[in-house]
Amino acid sequence: MKIQVKVNGKDIMFLIDTGIGPTVVSKDLANELALNQVGIMHGNRMSGQGLEIPLVEVPSIEVAGLIRKDVVVGIFDTSGFPPDLDDIKGILSIGFFKDKTLTVDYSNHSLTVAEAPLDGYPQDNGTRVPIDVEYNGPSVSLFVRVKLPNGKTGKFEVDTGSDVLIMNLNLMAELGISPEDREVKIFTGSDETGNKYKRYLAKIKGNILLDGSPELVQENPRVVFQDIIYDGLIGHDFLKRYTVSYNLDKREMIFYKR
Repeated sequence: MKIQVKVNGKDIMFLIDTGIGPTVVSKDLANELALNQVGIMHGNRMSGQGLEIPLVEVPSIEVAGLIRKDVVVGIFDTSGFPPDLDDIKGILSIGFFKDKTLTVDYSNHSLTVAEAPLDGYPQDNGTRVPIDVEYNGPSVSLFVRVKLPNGKTGKFEVDTGSDVLIMNLNLMAELGISPEDREVKIFTGSDETGNKYKRYLAKIKGNILLDGSPELVQENPRVVFQDIIYDGLIGHDFLKRYTVSYNLDKREMIFYKR
C-alpha cells in the first residue's frame, strides 16, 4: 500500500505495512535529513534471523492529516527493493496510528484516519475481531487467532506486506500436503538481507477462518509454507476482500463487507 507522506514538510512516498515492526526510513532519506542516531533496536525477522536496526528521530511525519512529532524510526536498506518500488523512501508501521483508528478501504484504494473508536463504516458495526498487540520499543506487531482446516487454531501475524497466506513448515504435513506432491511449487532464494530460504506454494483443502468469526473465511486458499517463528502470517490475499479498521487501543480489528 503506497501513500504520500510529509516528512519534515516534504512529500515522500512510503509504504504502509502492518508487519514491518517499527516505522523505517531509507538510508538515503536519513542522510538527506541529517538524522541523528538515538539508539539500536534488537529484533527478529519471521525467519528467526536476528536484526540490529539503528534508530533515528524524525522531527515530523504527517499522513492523512495525522501529524506526529519527534518520531523514533529505524533505518532500512532499500537496495533490495524491486524496480517498481524505486520511489519508496520509508515504510509506516501500524504503530504510527496508535490512539487512532486506521481504516483501509481496498475497494476505493483509500485510507482514513479517525479518532478512536470508530463507530461504523459507514453505517454498520462490522465484525469485530480481537487482536494481540506486542511491543518491542518502537516496534508493534499484531496477531489474530486463525482456525485451520484440521480444527487446530494458530497465532498468525497480520502482515499487509505479505500477499498469500504464509504458514509454518511444521503445519504442512498436518494439513495433508507433501513436498513431493506434483501440485506443490518449490522456490529457493535469498531475501533482501541475504538470508536463504526454501518455500513451498500449495493450495490447501478446506477453509481457514478467523477464530470466533466463521463469516470471515477463505476457502481452499493458496499457502506458502516456510520455516518461520510464527504459526503463520495472514496478508493481503485475505484482507483485500474487506474494508478493514485497526484499533490498537481497543485491541481489535473490524471487518466490513466490500
